[in-house]
Amino acid sequence: MAMAGTFSIDGTCSVKEQTHNIDHASDLLQFANKSRQERRFNDILMRVGEKNIPANKMVLSCYSKYFNTMFETEMEEKYKDVVELHDLDAESLEKLVDFMYTGKININTNNVCDLLAVSDFLKIHSVKKLCIEYLLTTVSPQNCCTIQALGDRFAIPELTDKFNKFVVENFQQVVSGDQFKKLSKDDVIKLLQSTHGKVSSDLIYTAVMNWVKFDLASNESYLGEVIDFVDFYELSPKMLEDVVSVEPLIRKLRGTDCSFQDALVEHAKKTERSLLSLGGIHTLTTVTKFDLRTNQWSQLPDLPVGRDDAAAVVIDDVLYSIAGDLNTDGKFTATNIVHRMKLNEKVLKWEKVASMNVKRRVLGAAVLNGTIFAFGGSDENNTTVSSGESYVVSLNKWIQLKPMKIERYGHCLVAHNGHLYSLGGHDGKQNLCSVERYDPLSDEWKDVAPMQTPRSRFVAVVLNNAIYAIGGYDGKQRLKSVEKYNVDNDTWVYVADMNKERSSHAACVAQNKIYVVGGGDSNFKIVKSIECYDDQTDKWSVVGKTKVYLTWHSMVAV
Repeated sequence: MAMAGTFSIDGTCSVKEQTHNIDHASDLLQFANKSRQERRFNDILMRVGEKNIPANKMVLSCYSKYFNTMFETEMEEKYKDVVELHDLDAESLEKLVDFMYTGKININTNNVCDLLAVSDFLKIHSVKKLCIEYLLTTVSPQNCCTIQALGDRFAIPELTDKFNKFVVENFQQVVSGDQFKKLSKDDVIKLLQSTHGKVSSDLIYTAVMNWVKFDLASNESYLGEVIDFVDFYELSPKMLEDVVSVEPLIRKLRGTDCSFQDALVEHAKKTERSLLSLGGIHTLTTVTKFDLRTNQWSQLPDLPVGRDDAAAVVIDDVLYSIAGDLNTDGKFTATNIVHRMKLNEKVLKWEKVASMNVKRRVLGAAVLNGTIFAFGGSDENNTTVSSGESYVVSLNKWIQLKPMKIERYGHCLVAHNGHLYSLGGHDGKQNLCSVERYDPLSDEWKDVAPMQTPRSRFVAVVLNNAIYAIGGYDGKQRLKSVEKYNVDNDTWVYVADMNKERSSHAACVAQNKIYVVGGGDSNFKIVKSIECYDDQTDKWSVVGKTKVYLTWHSMVAV
């Protein structure tokens, strides 16, 4: 038979040269894996403890940078048939070698930690990435501390970021679990540092005490160190008085005992126990007090001059009723009169102080650094104004200030972190969602993020470093919606709605909660219920009701 090389088909046809690209990688891997299992063509044996795992240097080097470096450089293992590997999980190593030959690997809650550790050591980045993706989907209160530890040990920022966000959103569940209670002192401090300023002081105190008491013999000596993360002055009155004040461990700490006692005294001074309602369209001269402990109403001395749409503030136990609408014989007449009542005197009585420079009704007023500020409103000519003035108590005098950027009435003015915020209202043409901030040091106004909903005749209060805008009228309907302004990132978000829509109502903060009283609903009926908002649960609850119709009134907490 002639050799094939003696034949040629040149010039016998016009078919062009053909190039074929057949993917036979899977066939090659299957053959390599079968050969490995049959102990053929293996040139390396990995020994982990008593476990021997055969493989091929080329395959190992292809998927593992650790092995590639070992067999490519002049390391002594390059020329050995057996490589000793220490402190590795043998089962995980075997799974990873199987992965190199098959491209398949099963990851579950039982093996993910060991697979992550071994793939990190061997620099098998594809499996390490799969482990990280798996862990990100399994974070829970029961395992988040372990995931945080993995993030720290293997320098995985995705896990650390996930943990930090998760623990803030689920703090109470996390610190109630045994995994948190079993953490070392350093890990507890790290967790408390990551949540600083993002979680209430009540929850921080609870977390600290949960950890200390879980292993009191070992942890009590660290109490003084971890309790520093608790701001006693920010604790709720209930927590401070009912829990902290009777805790023997706290009293044993000398320095903390002083801080806690000071905070207790301070809270005793500042804790509001009553709501005061002044005036209103149906109760022009009436001043009533709602006791939050008994849920009972009682009478205080009537205002010397009855009015609605006025403002009310308290400075050092002195109650001020500012301007408003005289509402004489059904006619709306703006006034500039101001009265005050000293609440710490045995015999309560009203006295007149200096009148404002401008007659105002439906104005905004707030107290900042012991000074009363008032802006906007509708004047004696029923014209919307932007002007402002401040009352200096020591001088008994009102001083003119730089006006707001926009004329407003039916708006709200609140004080927070050294600034005043003027929110919403009506400019004479439309309801507003805009918000501007006033710096008393520079006497300048600056726009900040607007509310998501236009609101007039609503209420705004400050609670736990956030400003809340509650209810009101948007030009079409009365509202029960509530939105919260985060001062730090200049954003508004909706929180839980009130149970009832309200406008021309009043609100204040007492005992670390928001109380809303009166107002009119969408059917133009007076709302008699008193609602209370707890920002820890994001829920509104009805806690009482008024005996009289309250709307277009003002309210403070004392």
